[in-house]
Amino acid sequence: MLIDKSLHRNATAPANQNSAADPGAAGGNNGNSSISDMFTTLLAAQIQNQDPLAPMEAGQFVTQFAQLSQVEAMQSMASINAAAAAMQESMLVVTLGSQVGSQVMVATDSVALGDQPVKGGFVLNDSASDTKLVLTGPDGVEHPIDLGPQEAGEVDFDIDPEKLGLPPGNYSMRVDTNTGETVRTEIQGELQSVRLGADGQVVLSVAGVGDVTAADISRFLGRPDSHVPFLS
Repeated sequence: MLIDKSLHRNATAPANQNSAADPGAAGGNNGNSSISDMFTTLLAAQIQNQDPLAPMEAGQFVTQFAQLSQVEAMQSMASINAAAAAMQESMLVVTLGSQVGSQVMVATDSVALGDQPVKGGFVLNDSASDTKLVLTGPDGVEHPIDLGPQEAGEVDFDIDPEKLGLPPGNYSMRVDTNTGETVRTEIQGELQSVRLGADGQVVLSVAGVGDVTAADISRFLGRPDSHVPFLS
């Protein structure tokens, strides 16, 4: 805003008097009303303390009002965008919540192993004559799983902790190929829950992976087929 320099001479006194007369003016209001109140107080102080021999031009007042309108419009837009984003996140929770119990593929570089086999996969852009899935345990020891030669495209793998002699725990995961290609690994797991985190973001809990974001889900595979016997 364009504030006349003469404001600094006596602006403090009127402001203090207003604060004493209205206890709520110091910090009770928020949003557009507080900005309007502050602008009105400053404008009144400008008018009261302007030089009578060199009063402010009308154009300056118009400019200040225009600046106030712009600030209020930006604040209103920010509030609307925040409300829309919160609504979208809530709708996403409801939508994804209907998928709880489904099998999903999660892009991740780690896996939590228990006593059950885990399925996963990745995509190769180029054929490789030597492909290995390397698991690194909490102790830093690497456990390579030889996948042999693979054609370009989707490659599936199974991790059987009992067969491989891997104790339960969290393992980092990577794919090594003779081509040196960087590969994104995915793990298949059951979607167990969907919730809003403390930061307002959607958090999905996937068996064998843990908490992930919606962006980490690469595929929904549906629920396992349930065979219900026919009752005559």
